[in-house]
Amino acid sequence: MAPSDAPAYEPFVIALFDEIDPGGSTVVYGDDPQIWEWLVRAEPIAPGRESVKIPIPGTHARAHVTIWAPRNDKAQHLTRVPGTMRVHPSLVELELGSAETLDFRAAYARLLRAIPHDRVFEGTW
Repeated sequence: MAPSDAPAYEPFVIALFDEIDPGGSTVVYGDDPQIWEWLVRAEPIAPGRESVKIPIPGTHARAHVTIWAPRNDKAQHLTRVPGTMRVHPSLVELELGSAETLDFRAAYARLLRAIPHDRVFEGTW
């Protein structure tokens, strides 16, 4: 495959922080452009409705997306796919430890330096 034919390498990070249980915080890494586009795409929700269920790419599961936090809802479903409670098959869960430790902060800071700023999603559990 010629270099120009190679798919673009587009790394991203999804970090969900748990303020009540810092050990429950989750950081995942991915580089699948379809997954990133799905995460950041706006979802149409019919007037008068508060949520919509949409298919999660690469799975048989559906995400429950609300009008209040649609991207956060999607991120939660990617890090724990409904029906499996596992990370999406295209993503890698990073074991960085508890979010309240210096080791976590140092590892997360190094990760953020390696990923373009606009390719990092941070949310909450």
